[in-house]
Amino acid sequence: MSWFINLAIGVGIVILCGGLVNCMSIYFGARYKKSKKALQAEDQIATRLDEIDRRLTDVQDVMIALCEKVDSMESDRDREKLV
Repeated sequence: MSWFINLAIGVGIVILCGGLVNCMSIYFGARYKKSKKALQAEDQIATRLDEIDRRLTDVQDVMIALCEKVDSMESDRDREKLV
């Protein structure tokens, strides 16, 4: 009779472990799976950030061009003072 109880406890533990693994995979799978709305919102945010990055790059290019122009005007003015 003792071997039957040991076998039943062993089978019960295996079934419980299998159920626990299944529950955890369902729980974590649903937790980390993103919905369509979340994916669309993330895509929209990424698009907006790309647009902002492009605009900032354009502004930076304009500022660099203005800085170079002012520097060249100042160097021309300094040359005129020397002559």
